[in-house]
Amino acid sequence: MDYRLRVSPWARALSLRVTLRGGLEVIAPRRYSSRTIARLLAREGAWIQAALAEADARRRALPPPPVWQVPTEIALPAVGGRWRVAVRPTAARGVRVAPTGAGELELAGQVASAAACRRALHRWLVRESRAHLLPWLAGLSRALGLPYAGTTIRLARSRWGSCSRTGGIGLNARLLLLSPPLVEYVLVHELCHTRELNHSPAFWALVAQHCPDYRVRRAELRAAGKLLPAWVQGTG
Repeated sequence: MDYRLRVSPWARALSLRVTLRGGLEVIAPRRYSSRTIARLLAREGAWIQAALAEADARRRALPPPPVWQVPTEIALPAVGGRWRVAVRPTAARGVRVAPTGAGELELAGQVASAAACRRALHRWLVRESRAHLLPWLAGLSRALGLPYAGTTIRLARSRWGSCSRTGGIGLNARLLLLSPPLVEYVLVHELCHTRELNHSPAFWALVAQHCPDYRVRRAELRAAGKLLPAWVQGTG
């Protein structure tokens, strides 16, 4: 059967989940071989088929997604930025995003292609994130005394941030769509993971030390993730 495999260094056993968008996802420990995974999937075959059928029925009942369009305005609340967006068709391959003045962005190129415009805006968002999130994280690291090994920024589908065992921090470029307090919470959260690579009471105590109202911000973050503008949805 078709499935998406995610190998997790923290998983102790195989776990399965079925989502409307991604279908069957298999989370497995590193030590599991493909043969072991196949055997366990066969054992859970009845549950998997029922879950996939239910997800398919729910997916068919959903309204069709809105037609993607180039936004007329883009706001990045995290840094207080706002731009008017214009499009200019040219013979150039692909689409390029560039500022044309104070508070103005231009998409130039094959602007009739929604996919090309979306990819160009996503690349622009990643560039903006590097310009703003990297110094923000570095400043917090110095202020809190929580060093890290390095940073990567990409458009992640769900996770706002991550921290590796070696102390490398990954950030979601979509953080710029959030308010400054929520971004700060994510950065503090990941910096605390450089000392406590878990979600133990010791970890949350460390988060509370540097962000006393983290519970409020965490609840707001869950809600904010469902309200992102259409132009930033998807990864393509």
